[in-house]
Amino acid sequence: MTLEAVPSPLPPATAAAVTELAHAAAQSDGVHPLSERTLLHLDGEHPDDVHVLAYVGDPGTIEVSGLQSARNLAGYAALAADGSAELFVAPTYRRQGFGTALLRMLLDHGGARTRVWAHGRLPGSDELAQHLGLEVTRELYFLRRTRADLPDPVWPDGITVRTFVPGQDDAAWLELNAQAFADHPEQGSWTAKDLAERRQQPWFDPEGFFLAVDPTGTLAGFHWTKVEDGVGEVYVVGVSPTHQGMGLGKALTLQGLHHLQTTRALNTIVLYVDGTNTPARTLYTHLGFQTATLDVQYAPTTQPPT
Repeated sequence: MTLEAVPSPLPPATAAAVTELAHAAAQSDGVHPLSERTLLHLDGEHPDDVHVLAYVGDPGTIEVSGLQSARNLAGYAALAADGSAELFVAPTYRRQGFGTALLRMLLDHGGARTRVWAHGRLPGSDELAQHLGLEVTRELYFLRRTRADLPDPVWPDGITVRTFVPGQDDAAWLELNAQAFADHPEQGSWTAKDLAERRQQPWFDPEGFFLAVDPTGTLAGFHWTKVEDGVGEVYVVGVSPTHQGMGLGKALTLQGLHHLQTTRALNTIVLYVDGTNTPARTLYTHLGFQTATLDVQYAPTTQPPT
């Protein structure tokens, strides 16, 4: 086994190999091991990120065979600047120590601030975390809804709705996003670069990015939808703190759901919601969403690992 810590960005061929291996793991497990942010950061300029590659034997060369692949790449781990981390091991190489080695490397680099996501909370995740002195500190629910009737949105007085205009609304939206998610560990810290990376993705569609505007012309809230591989997503819904408590979040949610189900004619809509966001989870349940999987985040405990 060889572990290799690589600074950001990964070479394009290596990033392609990691992406291919992650997709293979997703097909086996039924859940993707890497978040959108990690996938975007594989070959992007994010100098504070750390990438860890696990190889069988010595680091191999990248072969080109339709898709680029590394013949002996067995696993991958990522550590972001904020301490959030992810890792996975190819199904063929599990229960051989690769997961433990990758997690130890993440903890060596990130220390006490390390927060490791386990998507789908697959068998073995809790065992590995407990072995290295980690405990669950956060839950993220992945919800799914199939086609069904929807009520129409009811807008607060004075609120109008339009779609996002790239280049015109970027700065105002980033300010609103920061306000709406001031206590959110990832979403609230988005920068212009984060927005630009997503605007460059094939799935980006400003016609599915709705902005609520108050009578002064100030952005009051938004619902950014996403469509990928024939599935719609409630990507992000946010409301300014000064406009909360007036039903705007529900109206924006319904606006986006109608767009995905009717305008885009999609039968399945998904979303992620934090386990602590009880009001949002209650709303989504009332709108027909059901839990599909549960992601958990582990962090070091004060107790020494076994």
